Amino acid sequence: MNVITTFEDRRRKKQWNFERQVLRKLSLSAIRGNVHNHFPSIFENQKIGSGFVEDACVDFAIDAYLLGAEFSRFGYFGESELLVRKRCKQEYDEHIHHLYNQLSGWVFKNGHDDHFYHLCESFIHYWWEKGFQEGEKRYRMKLH
Repeated sequence: MNVITTFEDRRRKKQWNFERQVLRKLSLSAIRGNVHNHFPSIFENQKIGSGFVEDACVDFAIDAYLLGAEFSRFGYFGESELLVRKRCKQEYDEHIHHLYNQLSGWVFKNGHDDHFYHLCESFIHYWWEKGFQEGEKRYRMKLH
């Protein structure tokens, strides 16, 4: 007897397999090191609760990495990195805003800091770019 699967199930399984394969190249210690290098002011000032900040940054780095890897197929087919980033602008901006809101609520009790927003933006951009490059490499090697 044959098993009937829907297109949506097949697409989801293929996406999960791709994400698992891409995440194999990602090192948790590399992410944590980058978090401490990227946001040194947070970890210098606060000793208590820095684990929460670090975990939140790691989550956002992984999400941005996977977003870049997911949209890398457009780069493989000839679009520039800038055009691909414009293609996923809504999700990209959501990652930046969520990271900024979560960290600024923890670090700055009132008000906001434009410099800190740019730090969050460059952090998300760095990990999106790493994921984009890794995904594009996998597409070039026909490993998707």
